[in-house]
Amino acid sequence: MTNDKPDSFEDLARGNKQGVIGEFFGFMKDNAKWWLIPFLFVFGLLGLLLVLGATGAAPFIYALF
Repeated sequence: MTNDKPDSFEDLARGNKQGVIGEFFGFMKDNAKWWLIPFLFVFGLLGLLLVLGATGAAPFIYALF
């Protein structure tokens, strides 16, 4: 049992490989989810703050608050 359709699962799997970020931005573009960008920005800043807080930059971050 073979499926010769050009959009079969195997053909799609061999196609263009995108990373997680590319897939996510493709999802946002296709579904008009541009309102997610501010959330991603805030989560990115919080993640950066956590990483810097665990390093030698912690005294400088604590001075901000």
